[in-house]
Amino acid sequence: MRTTIIVVALVAAAAIGASVSGQQPGSPLMGAWRVAEVSDANGTITNPQPGLYIFTRQHYSFTRIQGTRPLPEYPSNDKATDADKVAVFNALYMNTGTYTVSGNRLHTVATVAKSKFAIGGAGNQYDFAITGSTLTLTQRPSGAVIKLTRLE
Repeated sequence: MRTTIIVVALVAAAAIGASVSGQQPGSPLMGAWRVAEVSDANGTITNPQPGLYIFTRQHYSFTRIQGTRPLPEYPSNDKATDADKVAVFNALYMNTGTYTVSGNRLHTVATVAKSKFAIGGAGNQYDFAITGSTLTLTQRPSGAVIKLTRLE
């Protein structure tokens, strides 16, 4: 009987501690991931420009420089030409919001994005696989594949 009470007390203490600290079991996606490879209808980029995907318990943030070239030069907002601004805008991909996971399906819904059409609505769906420190996201229905390497 005493052992049962001690076990129950320890389980309750652990549950309260997790609740107080905000820690709950999360998705295997949780953490920071560096973009390592991008494949789409235009081909495969094996040495992409910088990109960072972050997953918390309920939220995500995707940011990357698209293509193979570094971010274009940009002197400052007050000195940049319209062409400078367009070049930088076209090079960036930014999307952040909430996500859910069901099996190996990731569903994202943007609350902030570079383009208004990406905010809200049906969101995006990906199939995902994690092998070691590599996360592979396959967007549905386009089939575009993004491979990421875990940073933390």
